Amino acid sequence: MMKKRMMAAAVAAMLLLVFSIPALAAVLPLSAGEDVLLVASGGGARVADGADLLTEEEETLLCAKLDEISERQQFDVVVVTASTINGKSPMAYADDYFDYNGYGIGTDRSGALLLISMEDRDWWISTRGYGITALTDFGIQQIGEDMVPDLSDGDYYQAFVTFAKDCDSYVTQAKNGNPVDVNSYKAPFPFAKKIGISAVIGIIVALIVGSVLKGKMTSVKTAQAAADYTRSGSFFLRDQSDVFLYSNVTRTAKPQETRSGGGGSSTHSSSSGASHGGGGGKF
Repeated sequence: MMKKRMMAAAVAAMLLLVFSIPALAAVLPLSAGEDVLLVASGGGARVADGADLLTEEEETLLCAKLDEISERQQFDVVVVTASTINGKSPMAYADDYFDYNGYGIGTDRSGALLLISMEDRDWWISTRGYGITALTDFGIQQIGEDMVPDLSDGDYYQAFVTFAKDCDSYVTQAKNGNPVDVNSYKAPFPFAKKIGISAVIGIIVALIVGSVLKGKMTSVKTAQAAADYTRSGSFFLRDQSDVFLYSNVTRTAKPQETRSGGGGSSTHSSSSGASHGGGGGKF
């Protein structure tokens, strides 16, 4: 009797292991020859460094940062790098990577995924769910302006940290009813402060240079009267007359530049039929 129970338990354990294998398969390639894809919200990493741009330490730190932001905001923030995207557009690759690998939090699968393709040095941000609201077309381009200098310099870790911080900030602003957009964006104060400091320094330097040059002009003296600047008897006026001519002035209003004032996010459907926002560029 005891042997039968042990055999039954062993068989049950083997069956459990066999039926668990599909559930453990968290790696799903988009197609043959493409980089391996990792599931984020299902328990995997939010960093998939297929192009090997980060050190192990940088990848660990970045993953921890993305996890903290994603869980606090309930908004997936993901970074993916690829050495090749196998003929796909950056938009299509990023959207499919997001959709087919379980990214996104909540019923609307909210999140933002940054794709870096080293093949043609492309960057693309794919948004879904609340990400379409929080990261507008204008906002995505602002994120690009923030991180592209570091991407171009090869400082990929710092670029990814910038992306993460901007996403965190933009989601917070959107939740407060003020998403970063064309009509709401203000240049950061530190930049304006730098301009002011530069202007003050320029004025001071100009005053110093002017004072030095003035001090060297020892042979020039200020005249006391206007007559000192004229030569006696050098001016003769033979004839003079006053003739008044009419004038006609026509004023036409200058056409004012009109702007559409459009903002928000443009959307498209991915191959899975999901609605995505997004934008990108080169570095």
